[in-house]
Amino acid sequence: MIVLSNLSLILLAAEAFILALVPLTLCGGLVYGLWWLQRRENLPSWLRLAQAYLELGRAYVEAAMAAVVKPILLLHSAAATVQNWLDAITRFAKRRQ
Repeated sequence: MIVLSNLSLILLAAEAFILALVPLTLCGGLVYGLWWLQRRENLPSWLRLAQAYLELGRAYVEAAMAAVVKPILLLHSAAATVQNWLDAITRFAKRRQ
């Protein structure tokens, strides 16, 4: 009986491996197809145009976010500079006393 249980376990493991191999092969084929399409020379013209518009939109978003963040960074750096100056002045005043 032990031999039959070991044999059934081996058959179940082989079946699980084969069943797991099917989706893995499909996903691998899908990834390869997307990689092949992403190369510039293989893109259809409408997909290349869509990619160009998405790149333009990304550039606009980056420019807008840089414009939003710039005053915040400027104020923070000015506040840090003033705080460092005040810390230096207070340390200097404590040493003189």
